Amino acid sequence: MIPKTHHNRAAEMRNIPTRWSAACLALTLIASIALAARKPGKDDGPGAQLSKAPARARSLPNPFMGQSEAAAAGRKLYQQHCAECHGSDGHGLDYAADLHSPAIQDAPPGALFWALRNGRIRKGMPSWSRLPDQQLWQLVTYLKTLH
Repeated sequence: MIPKTHHNRAAEMRNIPTRWSAACLALTLIASIALAARKPGKDDGPGAQLSKAPARARSLPNPFMGQSEAAAAGRKLYQQHCAECHGSDGHGLDYAADLHSPAIQDAPPGALFWALRNGRIRKGMPSWSRLPDQQLWQLVTYLKTLH
């Protein structure tokens, strides 16, 4: 007959892999939640997306640059389509980018137009291709007033 202490130790040794697996699972879960909850970094934030704009799109001039009426129209469009994620002031909520950031404010207008039209679906940014070009440019005009 096996002494009781030896039997208990053997049972404990059999449970080590189970405990180890549970600990690894818990750490993986915590790391996944932390990764999902973070704000966009340099390598996956708006700067990275805007840098993907084709040269042709980046070189597009904003036909409404400096027009206060276009900026006012863009502000209305922003409140209708963008404020839910980016906040009424454009500083971003949860995962949405801060539209006051240098990545946005220093971007060429054509790159912003391209980003609005194409979106970034996997990161939660919808495509606004259903909006007419005029409205997209009005949004760009408004975004440039946020600095």
